[in-house]
Amino acid sequence: MTREYTDSTEARLWLKATEAVAIRRLTAGRPFCAGVLLVQNGKLLIALNANGINAADASGTDWYVGGVGGGMEPGEDVWNCAQREAREELGVPVRLVSSDRTYLHDIESDELRESRTDDAPGPFILQRFTNDYPFTPFRPDLPAGPFTYFCMFLAEFAEEPAAFEPDDPDIAALVWLPLSAFALVAAGTVFADLAAAGAVVAAGGPIADEARIHMSRTETLRVAGPLLAARID
Repeated sequence: MTREYTDSTEARLWLKATEAVAIRRLTAGRPFCAGVLLVQNGKLLIALNANGINAADASGTDWYVGGVGGGMEPGEDVWNCAQREAREELGVPVRLVSSDRTYLHDIESDELRESRTDDAPGPFILQRFTNDYPFTPFRPDLPAGPFTYFCMFLAEFAEEPAAFEPDDPDIAALVWLPLSAFALVAAGTVFADLAAAGAVVAAGGPIADEARIHMSRTETLRVAGPLLAARID
């Protein structure tokens, strides 16, 4: 069975979210990814990765922009997952900061709505994507469901890090990217253009000037980046 599966309760929770989105109810027992959005001085901390290729083995000519985050582990909720992923990908602890609004984004329809939540700390953005096989989990020890959710929280460092120590072989570099440069990333560019716009490598690298930088259609930052930029304008 593929997309014919529907869950009326899940659908109602999503549609009623103009009142207050029930993050815990929507994501409990469902597949999800979670992560953090760290912004300092108008720059967002992003990861450059080789899209599944071990960074040590990659050519370094094509890199993909990703957020700090990843998929759930058994027994986690979205809050646990976001903090664990931050520790693994940054090597430093972070605190989740509740957002005064939560954006809801349906990746397939591209519908974007502004909401709020009573679940604290509230995420900045919650996305969903329809699963082709809603009864087949990504891994046997993980849940299945009609949607996969993507939940990103605002965050701050528990203490200012002296250095980042990513523990993820797929990460080529951590980069402070000016929010004003998101249009360049969305269009596809080379790293020299990002550096000229103020991007700074925070860990890993070096990234060649001619390295091509991409962002996938389903990358959460494609939506979250402009929303964050609008907050500081």
